[in-house]
Amino acid sequence: MVIVRPDGALHDLNVQFAKFIGDTREILLKKSIVDIEAIRSLEKKISGAISTRSEDFELILCEKGHYEVFILPFESEEGFIFVRIILKDISNFVNLEKELVRRNKELLIINTLSGTFISSRNMDLVIENLLRKILLVTDFGIGLLMIREDHSFRLKSCSGISQESQRAIEGGSLNRFCADLAGKGEVLSVVESSLLMQNSTLRREGITFLVAVPLSSDEEIIGFLLLASRGGKDKRFDFDFISLLQLLGNHISMIIDKIRLFQETQRMSITDGLTGLYNTRYLYRQLELEIARSNRYEYTFSVILFDIDNFKKLNDTYGHQAGDDVLHELAGILREVSRETDIVVRYGGEEFIVILPNTHEADAINLADRTRIAVEGNVFLPARAGGTQVTLSGGIASYPQNAADARSLLNAADSALYHAKSSGKNRILCFKGRIDGKDIL
Repeated sequence: MVIVRPDGALHDLNVQFAKFIGDTREILLKKSIVDIEAIRSLEKKISGAISTRSEDFELILCEKGHYEVFILPFESEEGFIFVRIILKDISNFVNLEKELVRRNKELLIINTLSGTFISSRNMDLVIENLLRKILLVTDFGIGLLMIREDHSFRLKSCSGISQESQRAIEGGSLNRFCADLAGKGEVLSVVESSLLMQNSTLRREGITFLVAVPLSSDEEIIGFLLLASRGGKDKRFDFDFISLLQLLGNHISMIIDKIRLFQETQRMSITDGLTGLYNTRYLYRQLELEIARSNRYEYTFSVILFDIDNFKKLNDTYGHQAGDDVLHELAGILREVSRETDIVVRYGGEEFIVILPNTHEADAINLADRTRIAVEGNVFLPARAGGTQVTLSGGIASYPQNAADARSLLNAADSALYHAKSSGKNRILCFKGRIDGKDIL
C-alpha cells in the first residue's frame, strides 16, 4: 500500500510496497508517482479520483506480475484529498488459470467470484470488477451484464465493445433481445448467427458467437450474462463448457442477490420508514458534502425547512393514523415539486428539509412557494368527511451567506421558520442575518 498526495508525491508507504518497488522507504518518499515505472500508468486515474472523490479500479501488468489496484481517495483532517493505493498480487491466480484444465476452472470460479468485495458504496465499480474477473476465467473478449429493472433489461457493465454500442445498449437496443431470451426460459443459449445479424448493435460490433447465461433469483430470471467473440472459430460447446457457464451463472446470481441486499440495507439506513424520504443521518452527510463543494467551486446552495401548520390539531381531530397518512402524502408532493437534483429529507415529526444544490435565495423562494401552494391546494384525507386542507410554513437559509457550517445553517433556517409561523403561518421567510442578537428576515 502507498498513499499519494494531491500533487502526486508519495506521502506514506508500507514495507511490502518498498519491497515491490525494490527501493528503500526513505528514497521512495522523495519521489512522485511519475518517477516509479511500475505504477506510472495510474497517474490519470489517481488525478481523476482526487477531482471526483470516487473510488477506481485497475489491472496492471509489470515485471513483478499481475496486480489488482484499488484507488481509494480520502480526506485528511486538514481538508486535503489523498489517495490510498492498494496493490493485490494476482499473478498466481493468472498463471494458475492458464495451466488448469476445464474441470479445475470450476473451483477457480468459486474462489474468484465468492471473494467479490460488495461492502463498498460504489456498486458500479464492484460490478465492473466482477465482469473483468468473469472474462478472465472464461477467455471471452466481450462481456455484457444485463439486469432486469422495471420490466426492462438495463446494461450494468460491459467490456470489449465500442462507446457507440454501449450508448445504444444503454438506450435499450438489447432490451427486446434479452426479453426474447427470457421468454424461451432456456438454461443456456448459444444465439444463432442469423439472430445476431438481426440486431443492429451486435451486427455493428462484428459479433459472430454469443452465449447467454441466464441469472435467476427465486426461480425468476433477473438478467443475463452475455459473453461474445468476434470472427475466428466458435468456441467448442461441449459438456465441460456448459458446466463451466452454468456454474458461473449460479455464482453471479448469488452475488447479484447479495449486492441487492446490501443496497437495500444501505437504503433503509438512510431512509425514513414512514415517508420513504431521506432521514437525518443522510441529511448531515449531504450537508457536509454540499459545504465542501460550495467551498471548492465557490457557489451558493440553500436549504428550506418546512413545518406543517397546526399539525397537532389535525392529529387530535382525525387521529395519529390520519396524521401519518398526511405525512406520507405530503412527502409525495415534496418529491414531485422538487427538482431532480434536490434532496428531500424528513427532519423529524412534521418537519421536512429540502437541500437545493447550487441554488441562490431567489430560486429557493420560488421553489418554496411552489411547494407551499401545491400543498395548500391539495385535499388530504379525502375519505374522511370530504377531506381537509393542510398548509406549510417555511424558512430559507443559504450557504455561505447565512452560515459558516451545517449546524449554523440549520439554525438560520429554523429561525426563519419560527418567524414565519409566529407571523401568521402559511408563508415563507428568508434568513438575512443577525444584528445585536436579533434575527434579520
